[in-house]
Amino acid sequence: MQLIVNDELKLQTLQQSEAADYFGLIQANQAQLAKWLPWALKVETLADQERTIRAAVKADQNQPTQFSIYWRHQLVGRISFVELDLRKQTAEIGYWLSEDAQGNGIMCASVDRLVQYGFEILRLRQIDLKIAVQNKASLHVAAACGFKQQERLTNAIHLIYGPVDAVRWTRFNKITN
Repeated sequence: MQLIVNDELKLQTLQQSEAADYFGLIQANQAQLAKWLPWALKVETLADQERTIRAAVKADQNQPTQFSIYWRHQLVGRISFVELDLRKQTAEIGYWLSEDAQGNGIMCASVDRLVQYGFEILRLRQIDLKIAVQNKASLHVAAACGFKQQERLTNAIHLIYGPVDAVRWTRFNKITN
């Protein structure tokens, strides 16, 4: 499944065949990713990445929720519903983007497209972003994508140097609310 964003940008359902590309991308961006996503330090071998993707693909069998971000036909990151509760019609989005792709509006456009998918196809009523207070780039994405700041969460995110506060940002589906 593909979610077309524009002529240069698409979100594609995560595929097992992407494991080697993901491994290379994570290795090339490991220091930058690990600042906000400690799991990046645990991806030491291609086999590690293959296991991760295999589990993600298996979890996504009934409903696609995890997408590879392709910009100009190159894999540049990933965006997913990391917390999804279809009964409550709520979700939280998580994402990452390679350093060389940043600053091109890719993540804002990708978040907007995933939100559209969540509201229109999954019939969600609320989508959240939980962002470390120090993560200026992601705070900008939340504001630029029309999310509204809701609350500060004490020690809500665990980074490599310990827990940090986060801010929960929310966007509501105007049709279902």
